[in-house]
Amino acid sequence: MIASGAITNRLIDLGMYWILSVYRGPVEKAFADPAKVQEKLLLKIVAANAETDFGRRHNFAAIHDMKSFRENVPVQTFDTLQPYIERQISGESALTIEPTVYCAKTSGTTGRSKFIPVTQNGLRQMRLTQRLLSLSTWQSTGFFSGAILGMASPPIEGRLENGVAYGSSSGSAYKSLPRLLAAKFAIPAQTFEISDVAAKYQVYALAALSRSDISGIGTANPSSILKVCEIIEADQELLLDALETRSAKNLHPSVVSVVGEIFQKIEPGRLLSLRQALETDSRLSPEIVWPRLAAIATWTGGSCGVALSKLRHNLPASVKVVEYGYAASEFMGTFNFDALSNICMPLITEHVYEFVLREDWDENRQHFMGIHELVHGKEYYVFVTTQSGLYRYNINDLLRAKTGIGACPSLSFLQKGRGVTNITGEKLSEHQVITAASTLISSLGLSVSGYMFLADETAARYEFLIETNGGADPYAFAAFVDQQLQVVNSEYADKRASDRLYPLIGRRLKPGTMSALRDQSVAAGVREAQYKPVILGYQRDWSAKLAPWVVLEDATSPDGSR
Repeated sequence: MIASGAITNRLIDLGMYWILSVYRGPVEKAFADPAKVQEKLLLKIVAANAETDFGRRHNFAAIHDMKSFRENVPVQTFDTLQPYIERQISGESALTIEPTVYCAKTSGTTGRSKFIPVTQNGLRQMRLTQRLLSLSTWQSTGFFSGAILGMASPPIEGRLENGVAYGSSSGSAYKSLPRLLAAKFAIPAQTFEISDVAAKYQVYALAALSRSDISGIGTANPSSILKVCEIIEADQELLLDALETRSAKNLHPSVVSVVGEIFQKIEPGRLLSLRQALETDSRLSPEIVWPRLAAIATWTGGSCGVALSKLRHNLPASVKVVEYGYAASEFMGTFNFDALSNICMPLITEHVYEFVLREDWDENRQHFMGIHELVHGKEYYVFVTTQSGLYRYNINDLLRAKTGIGACPSLSFLQKGRGVTNITGEKLSEHQVITAASTLISSLGLSVSGYMFLADETAARYEFLIETNGGADPYAFAAFVDQQLQVVNSEYADKRASDRLYPLIGRRLKPGTMSALRDQSVAAGVREAQYKPVILGYQRDWSAKLAPWVVLEDATSPDGSR
C-alpha cells in the first residue's frame, strides 16, 4: 500500500508539472497586459455569437471594442436574460451558437433557484479552474500527500425535458478532477448522491475516523467541515462502535449503501488508537482525528469567516487554510494563484470583467471600467460576460481589488451587494459588521457558533444576536461591538452621537440556533455546500423566526435599556 501510494504521489507530481506548463503558464502570461487580453476575448465571444437571437438584437456584428459593446448591450440580470435562457436550454441558439450541455442550478439562498446554461467551453473552464487550484495547493501545502476528504453536492440532480442534465457547480468541479486525484478521495463517490443530509455527514465522519492519512479537506463552505467535526464530537462512541463492528445497524438507513466501502478500507491499528485515546481523555482531540491533515481548501470570505473561525478550534493548529477563490453558480470568478498568501486572480482568458465603484453604483452612477483600471483597496460591483451566454451580467457581488500579478489586480469577495442595511443613512454593510464582530471574538477568545445583526427600524437601533459557549455578557458584548461599528462606519458613529440611532442591543441565542437555521434552509431546498448564514438583515424579517431561540431575559444595550 505504501509503495502504491508513493507511485500515485509521484504520478501526481508529474501531472502538476504538466498543469504548470500547459495551463498555468499561458494564464500567468496574460497578466502582463490584461486590457489587451480582455478586449481580444470580448471580440471572440461576440463574433462567435453574432447570429444568436441575443446577438442580433444587440447588434453584435457592429461591436469592435469595449466601448461599442457597452453602447449596444445594457447591463443584464437573470430576469432580463431568462427568456433567452429558457430558449437556449431548450435547444435554440438564443444566447450562444454553441449548444448548452449542462445547467448549473443555483441554490436559491437569496431567491428562487435558477438554471444557468453551460456550454462545452464552460465545462472546460470549470476543469481549468480546478486544475489551477490543485496546482497552487500542491505547490504550497501537503494537501495531496495522503487521502482527501472532499465534500460536494451531486453533479447531476436531474434532467430537463430535453435531456440536458442540471446540478451543482461544486459537484461538476469534483467530477472534472483528473482520475489520479479522484482516486485519492476517502469518501465513496455515491455519497454525494445521498439526499438525507444527516446521513451524508455521518458518512463523512466515518470516513474521517477510519484512517489517519487524510491530508486535505476540500469543500466550498467551511461550515461543512465544522459539521463533520461536531458530529464526531457528539457521536464519537456510536461512530467508533460502527467501525469496530463493521455494522451499520445503528446508523442512518441511507448510509448502508455506501458504508461497506469505508469498512473495507479501515486502516490497520487506526481504531485501536482511537479507542485508547477515547478511554484516556474521554474525547477525540483534533490531533487524534486529523494527525496528518495539512490543509483545507474552502471559502474564507464574507459570512464564511464565522464558521472558519470556530473551525480552527477543531483542527490542529498547523493546518493551512487555502482560499477556494471567488465562485458562483454563474461562473468561476478567480482561482488561487498562490496558496501561501491566498492571492486569487481573475480568469481573464475565460471571462470578460467589468466593474463599477461601490459608491457609484449605489448612487446610480454607471461608470464602468475594465480590470486594468481597478485601484488597490477599492470595492467594486462586478459584471461578467461569459462564453456560456451571460452578457454584462450583474451578479450583485461586491469584490475588493488588491495587489496581483503583473498588471492585473487580484480580487477577493466581500459580500453580496444586497448585504447592506439602512435605518437613517448609516448604510451598514455586512463587511463592517463582520469586522466589528471578528474584533470582539478575537479579543475575548470566544468560541462562537454564529451571530446576526438585525436592523430594527421602529426602535432606530440594531440588535446583535450571538450564539457562544460559556457565560456570555450581552451588555459587555453590545458595548464593545457598538464602539467597533462607530470605528468602521463614520455615518454610524455620527447617527449614534446625534441619537438618530440608539445603542446596540445584545442578545444571546440558545445553543443549537445556527445549526437549526442551517437545517431549516437545507430542508427548504438550499444545498448544504452553498448555504451561507445570514449575517445582516432586518428585524421585521427575522423576529418571528428567531423568537424561539432568543434568550429574552438578558437583552441589554450599552445604556442599560432592555
